[in-house]
Amino acid sequence: MSCDITSGFELGCRDNTGGIKNLYILSGSIDSITDASEGLIDAISGSGEFFKYELFRQTSDFSEPINATPENSTVFYEQTVNSTFFKLQSSTRNQIRVLAKNPDLKVIVETNNGSQDSIGRYWLLGEENGVQLLSGTGATGTAFGDLNGYSLTFTGQEPEPASELSGSLNDVVEGITVPTGA
Repeated sequence: MSCDITSGFELGCRDNTGGIKNLYILSGSIDSITDASEGLIDAISGSGEFFKYELFRQTSDFSEPINATPENSTVFYEQTVNSTFFKLQSSTRNQIRVLAKNPDLKVIVETNNGSQDSIGRYWLLGEENGVQLLSGTGATGTAFGDLNGYSLTFTGQEPEPASELSGSLNDVVEGITVPTGA
């Protein structure tokens, strides 16, 4: 593997937006991933179904710190999604129980930073090692304006940073059921 730098990047326009719109969590398996180019996924095939978890604007985020240990010549990427789901209710509680038990979640994050047609960018988390629901809280809040719901943190460690999908879920995913309009 070459460690030569091959390009730089420009600052660009101020057309960027933070936050995430939706999480898509797979109940099933991924059989293969086809890279269109380095870091860009052209196709995902497998079986099962992606379930959509809608998020309210400015309540949830995705981060990916780089963890390097020079003494051991190692690098890995810690993928973390902090998500907020409104309302303490049994249906949400039951889904959280299932998510918390799963050791190998495949998660697609749809960001708010998208193209002109308001479709976000999609990123695959847990490609190799999976993502897990490692912490969270259900709370009623105190004041009327406080959160009554759940704050959950999904975390995974991967040898490579998350890869972006070359299009929407409907364009890239094959053999796995995807919600309409995803």
